Amino acid sequence: MPATDLTSTTDEVRLYAARHGLAGFPEDQFARLAEIATMVRETGLAIPRMPSEEDEPAHLFTATPLRG
Repeated sequence: MPATDLTSTTDEVRLYAARHGLAGFPEDQFARLAEIATMVRETGLAIPRMPSEEDEPAHLFTATPLRG
C-alpha cells in the first residue's frame, strides 16, 4: 500500500460534516473530529481485506442433502 498522508485537516472534517448535515459545531469539536478521523483512517487501513471478491470460498460450497 502506498504511503499517504493520513492527517485530516479541520477544513476537510468541516466539509465532510457539512455533507452529512453536521454543520454548526463549535471549533474545538471540529478539531477533535480531525484527530479522531486520523485514528479511524489508520485503523481502517490496518484491517486485512480480501485481495479480490473473486477469491472467496463461496463458489466451492455445496449443500449436502438432508437425511431421511
